[in-house]
Amino acid sequence: MIRVVSPTDMKAWDRSRIESGIPSKTLMLTAAEGLFDAAMRLRGNLPVTCICGSGNNGGDGIALAWLLKKADVPVRIALIGNPEKMTEDAAYYLSLAKNEKVPVIYEWESNEPELLVDAIFGVGLDRQVTGRYAALIDRINASGFPVLAADIPSGLDAQSGEILGVAIKAAETVTMQFVKTGLLLGQGRACAGTIRVQKLAEEQPFSFEREQFWQEAADVETLLPPRPFDSHKGRNGHALLCVGSDRYIGAALLSSRAALRSGCGILTAVVPDPVRSAFATLPEAITVPTGTSGWNEEACAVAISALENKNAVGIGCGIGSGNAVPLLEAVLCSGVRAVIDADGLNCLSKNRDLLNLLHKEIVITPHPGEMARLLSCSVSDVLQDPIAAATAFPCVTLLKGATTLVSDGRQLVYCTEGSPALAKGGSGDVLTGLITGLLAQGLLPFDAARAGTYLLGCSAKEAFRLLGERMVLASDVIDAMQ
Repeated sequence: MIRVVSPTDMKAWDRSRIESGIPSKTLMLTAAEGLFDAAMRLRGNLPVTCICGSGNNGGDGIALAWLLKKADVPVRIALIGNPEKMTEDAAYYLSLAKNEKVPVIYEWESNEPELLVDAIFGVGLDRQVTGRYAALIDRINASGFPVLAADIPSGLDAQSGEILGVAIKAAETVTMQFVKTGLLLGQGRACAGTIRVQKLAEEQPFSFEREQFWQEAADVETLLPPRPFDSHKGRNGHALLCVGSDRYIGAALLSSRAALRSGCGILTAVVPDPVRSAFATLPEAITVPTGTSGWNEEACAVAISALENKNAVGIGCGIGSGNAVPLLEAVLCSGVRAVIDADGLNCLSKNRDLLNLLHKEIVITPHPGEMARLLSCSVSDVLQDPIAAATAFPCVTLLKGATTLVSDGRQLVYCTEGSPALAKGGSGDVLTGLITGLLAQGLLPFDAARAGTYLLGCSAKEAFRLLGERMVLASDVIDAMQ
């Protein structure tokens, strides 16, 4: 996984490395070397203009211009910061650049295509961008020229990913040492383009305020090892889903099919009577009718009796507004691993005493609206500080979004495999089924949540590569018979 840090942590890490004996000028040069590699890849035959502020972020751009000039690349510096407020390191590399005859201008305008390097503001920006700086960023974005951002696109809040009035829209961002939270949250991914990490120094012991990581494909592959040749259904977990209602039959089928696709050995679905007939299309699932038309105390009693000998349970997909309180309370007190989604979450928010029963074996999967109801706050509060929301409860929380956050209270993982294609009804039901099936197979709740998020978000081809034989249903074998 790739470490993610807050701006506060990044500044503290910088200080610690300097205090350990690494000259700050060396760190700046190493940052510029990472930008150099990216610039050489992106520029093609274009000249380069490094648009630089007067801080250390500007210094990275100035040092890059010096390196490019030494490599005989046509380059100039647009120094738009106040020269009188230039940091010592930035001034040092400006003197080297001038010695190499790098042209320096003090305002940027261009009608000829070029690669632009954004080194205006760094991670310390904490105010709205206005005036000449806002006008400059607007001109850069309107130019249509490729932009390489140094550390973070200027105008983006490095903590939240909020656009502070206006922000650079980069083709690529080379971020220094660690990925900043703001690159993955809010508008960060839209502004950053491709994100690459330039290491400035070897990692040394350092106390980060939070253990945060950006998940990669390889991190999920290790959670889904090949199955032994003598594998059988009894070894692969028995999952239970308590789902569906007369209005939401599809939710029951989608979650059930996803649980089976995840590879669990056996699936039992407890469903209201009007839903059961639809399962004729999914013969691999065992169905248990509640004997009722919807979810009430009688239906909950049937589901509770079905908990025995199950490895994991998923609750909530399409259960509607019925009474699931007895079932939720029984599951939360049983110790069985469980996923609570959709109407199950709504039931929690309406019966707040149940929130006190959440524990580390439980996974909740709210979207921002559901999370706002759980926290008794506004959706804007959740979107403003999704990290606080994702770490609010003593269970595994999967907070859905363009970047999904998964937290177990000890560590936080950023999952960016999502796609606009998932912004439609039923995606959450599939996710619940996947996670329930993975839990039944023995994955820890935190691992099941992040693996399920990955499998939902990645392409069908990638999912098949990872799941392999786990994806083959009995009906697939029948269909293949000639």
